[in-house]
Amino acid sequence: MKKDFSITRKIWNGINIEIRFDRYFIQFDDGQWQARVEIESLNRASLPDCKCGYKEIIIEADEVDCCDRVEEFAFNWLNTHACASQFKAQKPLPNHPALF
Repeated sequence: MKKDFSITRKIWNGINIEIRFDRYFIQFDDGQWQARVEIESLNRASLPDCKCGYKEIIIEADEVDCCDRVEEFAFNWLNTHACASQFKAQKPLPNHPALF
């Protein structure tokens, strides 16, 4: 079982991302809880299914618990949607100093 809340930073396809997990994000009238997984590109590079670099996934916590870690769930989601949407990662800008 994972922590109820976590924040981690990883690199996916050359994009620095932050993954946030909140197990008890919303509770419905029947007492069931939904979790939230947020995936955000730290430099706002586009991600699969979201050009702005931010994706929020509302899901049952049990589905996240099927993976060993929240990061694994997020990477699986990113990889699945990248294949389905013909996603192409943005190339990083060259690291040249500005000429003045």
